[in-house]
Amino acid sequence: MKPTLSIEIPADREVLVRQVLALQDELDQLALSAPDGTVLDACELAVLEKGRKLNTDILAQAVARRVTAAEKKGRRSEPAPVVGPRKIAGRQPGSS
Repeated sequence: MKPTLSIEIPADREVLVRQVLALQDELDQLALSAPDGTVLDACELAVLEKGRKLNTDILAQAVARRVTAAEKKGRRSEPAPVVGPRKIAGRQPGSS
């Protein structure tokens, strides 16, 4: 039996950690079962396909967290209107 390690992670990251560990297990199994001369190609193809999905999931989660945070803040305020230039001094002496 392999030695184990206990770590603390945020609860909302548990799924991600499990997905990464499952990908590693799948790659290990694929490397052991692939025919000689095809191990690298088989593992590379698998990691590209599964890794792309994992990256997509991570990106979607990050965007969802951003949307949730923005919704908690409420609507963005409107920009203040810019007032045109104003005359701040009287006429200069000697000018016509």
